[in-house]
Amino acid sequence: MKGYDIYKAECDIYELMSYVKSHHICVYHLKEDQFVYFSSTYKYRKILQEHPLIHFQYTIGMIGMLLRIFTSKEKMIALFCSLLLFFGLSKTIFQIEILGESDYHHKLIETHLKQFQPPFFYWDSSLIYQKLAELNQDLNWYAVHQQGSKLEIHYLPREKMELTQFHPYDLIASKDGVIAAFDVAKGNKVVSVNQKVHKNDILVSHIILDSKEEEKTSDVLGKVYAYTFERVDVEISKNKYPQALSYYLCLIKSRMQLSLDKDEYIVKEIPLQFEEDSDTIRMSNYYVLYEMIAVVGESDE
Repeated sequence: MKGYDIYKAECDIYELMSYVKSHHICVYHLKEDQFVYFSSTYKYRKILQEHPLIHFQYTIGMIGMLLRIFTSKEKMIALFCSLLLFFGLSKTIFQIEILGESDYHHKLIETHLKQFQPPFFYWDSSLIYQKLAELNQDLNWYAVHQQGSKLEIHYLPREKMELTQFHPYDLIASKDGVIAAFDVAKGNKVVSVNQKVHKNDILVSHIILDSKEEEKTSDVLGKVYAYTFERVDVEISKNKYPQALSYYLCLIKSRMQLSLDKDEYIVKEIPLQFEEDSDTIRMSNYYVLYEMIAVVGESDE
């Protein structure tokens, strides 16, 4: 671990030993070749270099290596440039990656951080956080991580709820019928079960009366079911099938003329007519249906 200097002596070995002894120099190794090489500690460098035939060669050992670096102007410049390059590149961003699930927010962040075009120095992350903070209305969470020379921006988009502005409206009848049932969560029912109503009659009103008999406006939400009545006439071309099968085909076609939703059904089916002539079979049926007849009617109030 210690440092030692390597010298080359061009003088006679006896002259060298006499010089070393007279100046009390510690010599650790002698090697005789074309010239005499010997190693000594660097503290004797000044004394040894005073001799005209003793020349300094290089330094060995850990401490010697450090001394050789710090005493050389060229090596110090190279070391400084290396350190500067290392710390500079470790703080330089060459790529920005935005990680999230929304293409809209990805482009929004990309546009907002347009000033940070790589490569750039990433000394203070608060600058990017300040720019991202301007998007707090659009981002629910964000984080910035540096992975080598790559900057990763993670984010979660903020979900915005569109508030619907409710306007006063009533539920009115879409067709004639007899009220069968109510499924009303909000609103004022103005008709009752088993009451006959006509098309466009108000079934549920948005106006309610409070305890002081004053009119108040309320939202309307619900369904009104009624028994409705419908006649269906169908005809098919006469065929070679038995009459019972022809009757069944007409019945199926008649039922297919009815448009019923999930909660609606046929209460009663009354056959009115079934006849056939030379080339046509006709059928007429009368239906009692259970239907939801309430539709939205805009209020003028």
